[in-house]
Amino acid sequence: MISNYLKKYFKEKNISQYEVERRTGISQSKINLSLNGKRKLTADELIKIALVFDIDLNKIKEII
Repeated sequence: MISNYLKKYFKEKNISQYEVERRTGISQSKINLSLNGKRKLTADELIKIALVFDIDLNKIKEII
C-alpha cells in the first residue's frame, strides 16, 4: 500500500507529519488518516508529497 511506503519513507528520513503539513499544505489530520490507512490520498496530494520530498513516482506506480 502507498500509505505503508510513505510511512516507512518518512520514518527513515525522520520527517514528521507536521513537516509534511508545513511543506505541502495538506492538513496533519489528513496526513495522519492517510498514513494509517483510514483515508486515501488524492492524486494531487500524492503528487505534491512526491515532488516536495523527492519521492520517485515510478516507485509509487509500482505499488499501485
